[in-house]
Amino acid sequence: MFRRKWPESPPDARLDPYRRAAARVMDGDEQVGVLVIHVDTWRWTAGPFWRRRRGGPEELPEWRLLYGAPEEHPHLDEWVISAADIDKELADWAAGVLRLRGHRYGLAWLGAEEADAARRDVGWAVD
Repeated sequence: MFRRKWPESPPDARLDPYRRAAARVMDGDEQVGVLVIHVDTWRWTAGPFWRRRRGGPEELPEWRLLYGAPEEHPHLDEWVISAADIDKELADWAAGVLRLRGHRYGLAWLGAEEADAARRDVGWAVD
């Protein structure tokens, strides 16, 4: 049986600054964790197996938040930003803000080498 190829998603230029980004998450002057962002293409499949419908594709950012230091057996939190919320989230990130569970944290963006190290700490490959 022939399968159609997934359509390709055009890159979303709004996500370019965050494709390999990482930031220290600050609560005032105290660092509470490290936020690592990854942009990936997401697709969906629906319907019974004999009549599948495929949709998407769209680029969406996902993040992992590593609380504490890696050597302390830290807590890891992760989330995918929905297409409906992406504009608000990008505006917050551009302003150096992370809103999470009713709290507002500051973001101090890391340089490329530190961001790559943070990606390794949360289990994402460094290209």
